[in-house]
Amino acid sequence: MDFNITAEEQRLPLVIVGHLDAGNAPTVDGLSADLGHDVHSAALSLRRKGWILVRDVNGRDTVVALAPMALQAVRSLRYGRRET
Repeated sequence: MDFNITAEEQRLPLVIVGHLDAGNAPTVDGLSADLGHDVHSAALSLRRKGWILVRDVNGRDTVVALAPMALQAVRSLRYGRRET
């Protein structure tokens, strides 16, 4: 697993975890809509780096899971933040 990720790549897993925690497997198109810009290249990069598992579901690229180490990294970021 490659832990060298860009700022855009770092934001995407946080959004994915929110969907997965809610019981939804987000499509890459849906993530693009959520973030207001195209995330296809970031999703492909995270897939290649071993962060996310993407499957074709009904003809649409869908994120079905985060790698265990990626999930731990995201949880550390998420819960390590202080709200001001």
